[in-house]
Amino acid sequence: MANFVKLVVPKTPLLISTTIKHYLNGPPKPSWNLKNHLAMIMLKSILENTESQTIEEMQIGSARPVPVLAGMMANEIKINNKYRYEAQAHLEKILKPYEHVLDTEWKDLKEDGIISEWVQVPNDEWEKREIRKTILYLHGGAYYLCSKGSHRNITCSFAKKANARVLIIDYRLAPQNQFPAGLQDALAAYLYLLNPPKDAGFEPLNPKNIVIFGDSAGGGLSMALALAIRDAGLPSCAGIIGWSPWVDLTVSMPSMLDEECCDYIPKPSKSFIHKESQVEIEYKEKAAALTAKIKKQNIGPKIWHDSFDRPEGRIQMYAPNEGLAIPYVSPMLAESLGGLPPLLLVAGDSERLRDEAIYLAHRSAEPAKYKGPSYNAGKFEKSPFQAPTNTTLEVYEEMPHVFQMFDHPCTTKSYERTVEFINKVTNAINEPLPPSSFSCINTKGEFGPLKEYHKEIQKWENIGIVPSIKRELKIKTTRRS
Repeated sequence: MANFVKLVVPKTPLLISTTIKHYLNGPPKPSWNLKNHLAMIMLKSILENTESQTIEEMQIGSARPVPVLAGMMANEIKINNKYRYEAQAHLEKILKPYEHVLDTEWKDLKEDGIISEWVQVPNDEWEKREIRKTILYLHGGAYYLCSKGSHRNITCSFAKKANARVLIIDYRLAPQNQFPAGLQDALAAYLYLLNPPKDAGFEPLNPKNIVIFGDSAGGGLSMALALAIRDAGLPSCAGIIGWSPWVDLTVSMPSMLDEECCDYIPKPSKSFIHKESQVEIEYKEKAAALTAKIKKQNIGPKIWHDSFDRPEGRIQMYAPNEGLAIPYVSPMLAESLGGLPPLLLVAGDSERLRDEAIYLAHRSAEPAKYKGPSYNAGKFEKSPFQAPTNTTLEVYEEMPHVFQMFDHPCTTKSYERTVEFINKVTNAINEPLPPSSFSCINTKGEFGPLKEYHKEIQKWENIGIVPSIKRELKIKTTRRS
């Protein structure tokens, strides 16, 4: 708590000035009330001014648990490392083409299990149901922040609204733990649900009772987990949900750099800048050593684009530059997004990650038409996963990144739609999932087609190419006024 107090207290003048501007000039978006405006400004200020905080301080502050919602209960458990070892065996096979650019530290387990939390309505008699709806939730936080406890508002809400049990895990975070450590933990949790130990308190789950769900980086990790399950030949879950999913770590899409984006997520050039600490020093030393090793040994094919080579160092804390195009790092860049369980992808129209959600949706629904980055040419044709994925895309007007944490009518609508998706894919209601759809939803909850500037994303030529500094300074997409 103290770490976040240091971030918030000096912002009091900002709250006052924002309040004055709100009533004098109006909010940044017509549908935003003062509470929305203040929350947006505070988050933006914190995320654009991380230089005063070390990585560890940011991690401690963001991981602070919030109370369990009234009428709900949360039980902490520990998933045994045997599931991590099972996950490792699967990952070693599907990561074989990329192992020459990855550090092997993820295999050296320092913890004796994965701290997790079951969230439920008390006395829900879930074990006795024919359809034991289960949500495996993967929290957001740019792969280096937050925790199972920080996301209780979401997990408690869905346990109640969807009449399900929610399992959320503390997957290992960057930069202390590099890719694929987080993916290994997510896959281990899925394997745990399919084949729990005898003392788990529940029988093995039918995978068609399980929905994998995440926000932001957790949404990207959910997509990565879906790809890993598919590629490893494991039983598929019922569906995947991504709220503002981060699926392109090359930050190649136009909205990521758009000056007109009204979002609290900073532009890439302002991200992940922290006060120096021992964690950061060690991470940078290991990152530099790995890059030098990759370049020196020249083992295996070059699986990255020339734009990934940056003299200033890492683009992301989660994975090496040379590994950013690995499909389990940037799912949007996968050879194919076909053959996946049904997807629900949700984005705010004003957020920086909007375009990658839109492009991912089109690539999954029409995999033969949208084949990804130019440097992957010819790979889709070799993929065994060419069947279209049933995909629902919802873009909410005037909304920022993970807008569902704001009190707004769009939040209510998004919760309703998400619960409806969960019920349909798990067959909890006798209603089939409709065909793939792409919708823009206004602030009154009315559905319409995507805007013309959304459709322009389908023609973007720099998919999976890290933008140059020159492009970052000049880019400005065509948007509505």
